[in-house]
Order: sequence, then C-alpha cells, then structure tokens
Amino acid sequence: MTDYHLPPCPQSDLTPITTTLSDFRVIRKNKFLLVDKTSRINTLLRASKVFLARPRRFGKTLLLSTIKELFTNGAKNFEGLAIHDLWDRPCLPVIKVSFFGLSSPETFEQELCARLREAFAQAGFADALQIKASSFVDLVPELNFLYRNSDIVLLIDEWDFPLSANLNDRKAFDHNKDILRRFYSWVRELQNLEFLMVTGIGRYQDTSLFTGQDIKDISLDPRFANLLGYTQEELESYFSSHISAAAALLNLKEEQLLELLKRQYDGFCFDYDAKISVYCPISINNFFLQVVDFPDRVPVFGSYWMESSNTAPALRAFLDRKKPSLAFLDSVKGSGIELSQSDLSNAYSFDELNFNALLTQTGYLSIKQVLRNSPVSIDRIYSCSFPNQEIERIYGPIFLRYITQSGHHDLDGTWSRQAAQKLSQALYEQDIARVVAELNVFMCAIPYDLWADAKEIAYRTFIGWCLQFSIVSDIRYETMNNRGRSDLEFTVNDCTYVIELKRLTTKQNTLQDKIKLADVAQQQVYDKGYGFNSHVNGDTQRYGLVLVVSEHSRQIEYWRYFDGSKVISEGEVAPLSMANPLN
Repeated sequence: MTDYHLPPCPQSDLTPITTTLSDFRVIRKNKFLLVDKTSRINTLLRASKVFLARPRRFGKTLLLSTIKELFTNGAKNFEGLAIHDLWDRPCLPVIKVSFFGLSSPETFEQELCARLREAFAQAGFADALQIKASSFVDLVPELNFLYRNSDIVLLIDEWDFPLSANLNDRKAFDHNKDILRRFYSWVRELQNLEFLMVTGIGRYQDTSLFTGQDIKDISLDPRFANLLGYTQEELESYFSSHISAAAALLNLKEEQLLELLKRQYDGFCFDYDAKISVYCPISINNFFLQVVDFPDRVPVFGSYWMESSNTAPALRAFLDRKKPSLAFLDSVKGSGIELSQSDLSNAYSFDELNFNALLTQTGYLSIKQVLRNSPVSIDRIYSCSFPNQEIERIYGPIFLRYITQSGHHDLDGTWSRQAAQKLSQALYEQDIARVVAELNVFMCAIPYDLWADAKEIAYRTFIGWCLQFSIVSDIRYETMNNRGRSDLEFTVNDCTYVIELKRLTTKQNTLQDKIKLADVAQQQVYDKGYGFNSHVNGDTQRYGLVLVVSEHSRQIEYWRYFDGSKVISEGEVAPLSMANPLN
C-alpha cells in the first residue's frame, strides 16, 4: 500500500478534514478527523454474511477499509477508538473488490478478472498475478486452489454498479447480470469464508446475491441506521471547533448555523422505525473543509453530494425509460411518496424497477415517517420525500428537464439553463410581467397528458421548482403561521415574495372572472398575514404575487403584484401560441 504523507492543515488549531480519502490507515496516519463508528462495526461483525445498501458517498468504502484493517492488522491502528479493547479475532487474508467503474459489457468480465487477481495478490496470494485466465469460468478454479488452506474475508464494494449504470440499455444490463450471477454463485459456495460483506445502492433479481436467506440485509436495521452518516450528536461533538469557526465567519450564532446545516444536509433515514436520521458525511466534510483550508473566507452551502456522488447518470438513465407524472410531483412536495418496506427492500428486475424505490435507494428520497405501523415489517407503509434542501435543489432541475420532455432533445441542459437564466434575470429586475411570461414557457413544455386531472397543488409545485431551478435556493411550500398557510414563499435580493395561486375553471373565461380571483387572493394574503413567520426577518420588504392559472390553457392568464398597501402592477396574459409567441 502507498504510504501517503499529506501537507499540514493551514489552520493548525482545527482538525484537518479529508473529502477524497477512504483508506482507514491513511486517514489515521495523517490525523484527519474521523467519526468513530467502530462500536457498531464490532456489532456488525458478529454476523457472517451481510449486505448493506446506502447512497453513494456515504462512507461505504471507508467502512470496508476499516474492516479490512481490523482483519489484516488487528487493533493496533485503532488506539483511542471504541473497538480497540474489544477486538479479539485473528488476522486473516482480506479480499477486497470494488465494482465501481465496471459498466461496459465489452470489457466487464475481463476487468473483473483483473481486479480479482489483484485483490487476491494484495491479500497475500501473490501467485494470483500469474494466472492468465480472462474468463470467470477459467479463473475460479485457480483462485479456489490458491486459498484452499486459508480462512478468508471477502469485501465487495458497489456490487450493483455494472447494472445501475445500464438502466437504459437492456442488452448491456442483461449481459452484465449474467456475469454477476456466475460471480455470486461462486461467492455463495466459497469455503472457509470467515466474513462476507457486500455494499451497494440497489438490489436486482437474478444475480444469485439475494437467493436464499444466508446473506443478511441490514440496510434498514435500526441497529445500523447510523453506521454511516453523522448523527446530530456526532456532528456537534466531533465538529465543535469547526462549528465555532464557521459560525464566526458567517456572523451567526452556533445555534443558527446548526439549524442551517440541518436543513441543508440532514434528513437521511435508514431505519425501518423512522426514528434515526443522519447527515450526509461528504456534504458536512466539504462544508467544514472550507473553514480548515480557507480560515478567512466565508463558507458556502454547496451541493457537495451531487457534485461527487455520480448518481445523476443512473437517475437520468432510468428517467429515459420512465416519464414521471405530475401526481409524483404533487406527492413528493406534499404528503410524500408512499412506499412499503417491501418496496424499499425488494430486489427488482430490469422490467419491474420501482421508480420511487430507486429514488430512495439512490438518496434522492428518504423515509420521513411511518404511515402504517405493523408488527409484520413487510406490512409497514412509509412516507418518503426529499431528505433536505441540498437534494431538493439538485433533483428539481433534473426532474424538471424530463417532465418538460427537454431531457430527450436537451442532453446537455442548454434549453433548460437558458430558460432558467431568463426567469432569473426577470426576478432580479423585478420585471413581474416577464417573470410570468417565462413561467408560461416552462408550463407550455409539459406534455398535455401530464396535465390531465392536475390539481392546484401540481401548478404550485411546478412553479416552485421552476423558481428554484432559476434562482431561489429556499422555496417554502405551504408556509404556516397562526392564521393559515401560503402557497409559496421565497426571498430574492432581501425581498420576500408571497405567491398565491388561483385556478380559473373552464366556466370562468372573462377578464372580470380573473380580476375577481385576484381580488380574493390578494385579500387572503392580507387577512392571513402571509409572509410573517419565523422564516422571514421582521424588517424584510414583502411583496405579494397572485397567479391565476387557467384550467383551459394550462398557463398563467392573469397576475397581480402588490405590497402591503397597494397594487404595484397587474395584467392579463394571452396564452402562448403560434399566434402569440413570446417576444
């Protein structure tokens, strides 16, 4: 193994943080911040064969590296960690194989054989490098012969990558699945296997991995719900100095910073009791790394998970096959998507993939609450929605592209970005007529069949996502105060906007009908005190915006912009068409 020596942290009083390393020994050697999960690892290792599903960049590779270090060198590098005085198992050869990056059906089998030879060689079976076999059927007998007199540990990382990367290519998916079936048939028959752990994101049928009951799936086991990710207690304990430094740079109280961090990066739940939530570790590490590396620079709340997780290609691949509905849009921003425990833990075939379960497995959605409890776990029903603002912000644009069908002719996102930029400019300039026109451009892009039986909430959520895509990082839906709840609220340029939507039925076609709805909505904003709640500072300038959406044209046909005392501007809007293009 390479002996890394990394440069010292620029600000020595803060424990250095890494966002790129996942090797336990290197992290310990260079004294990077490490949240101690080893007491739970000790519990985990009591089983003989386990499977753990988590989204990417949640620390699965570091977990396997930690287990490898324990079995390879014992507890000598774990001084100060919980497992140091608990570990009493013998050292064994550890075969650690990653499937990450193996997706091409043309080279998959050959590359897998190469990785297996290298893994056996690193575990002490040097003769593995002399094996010339490039097919799995020829390689297996040679490997079996090499370890015949040894107990071994087998660790498999990102097992499903060859399948998840090909969700839009049936031929490649089936080809890679056949190779995986042969591989896991071999794994299940391995002799002298002291411990087996397989990690990944999803579960797929006909791979031999989930056949029978000998591999225990701990993915939703409450005992291991916080095995990966940071709990609130761990965040405040291990990052206490970083929190103080970041709060000072942001001119915030520590409590305020913690609340922002919670909204941005917390909310991932891997507990079938829906009681334990964790922060995304890569997001927290990246946020505080700014404070370590740039002690005089104000840190920003970035989309760190999306930038590093590589989950977007798999999501886009599946969206190419399935067109999401506005009903999904309603649910994910409203009461949540309903999924059973079976939905979340079943293995799926290529043809039977559950879109909502896939979103949960990949980290775009997460368990929020138990809707129907039952002593029979498979009968439990959950509500799942976005775990936090980071995920909501990055998922919205992807989903928006596909629901407007721009994903098929707009592969690089050019049309979507240009439309969003125009909306953004109009918002900054407070050109409300232009804001409405650009929103109508997005609404025109939605296929007509998706609008069938659309409820008012669908318009609200879609408009909210358009705004979020364009400029607004913190769209608030159905914000409540002591008198009611608004449709949408957001803040731009230190101004808070309250949007109230009204739906114009097919029987309401006159200008007077539209004005009447606008009057009702404006008075509702005044009477209910919308815009006055805990999310808005007391001295913030507030504006109201009524949008009257036509059931017939499925566009905004009237708008009104006002402050606390008067109407600033308003107007009727002719639906976009060939006869009335947007200038």
